[in-house]
Amino acid sequence: MDSKLIISIAALIISLISLIWNILIKIQAEKKKILIQCHKINYELNCTFVITITNIGKKPIYVRRIEIYELVDNKKKWININYSEYKDLFENKPLNPDEWRTVILNDPEKSIFVDNETGKLKMNKVVIIEPSNKKYSTKWFKQNNFKKYN
Repeated sequence: MDSKLIISIAALIISLISLIWNILIKIQAEKKKILIQCHKINYELNCTFVITITNIGKKPIYVRRIEIYELVDNKKKWININYSEYKDLFENKPLNPDEWRTVILNDPEKSIFVDNETGKLKMNKVVIIEPSNKKYSTKWFKQNNFKKYN
């Protein structure tokens, strides 16, 4: 075989790999991505649950509802959160790229986020749902789900 033919075949293979790689990166970059950070503050009089939602993707995200679950005896239990508490933040308002919003939920009776028997915070999971029923969720956490970097 001629060396020119070998070089051209190698160049063709490298250019095809580069093309496929760039297409995959473009598809990955166009996905919707959000960062959900939660923190519970247990005061003497009530418990406050703060949820910060940040759009870290390239497309706007519409939030239909926020669902919160608690873990009881290794079973998932849905907690009913009043939609009117955060309706004004998301109704017909997209969460654009690099934009964030904070939802503050109060638990004055300390019954939703605090275990009445032990007085400790419950295990919770937050799920954000779009109108197309696409779901974004956190892992199970007690006080917060902030990542720790060393």
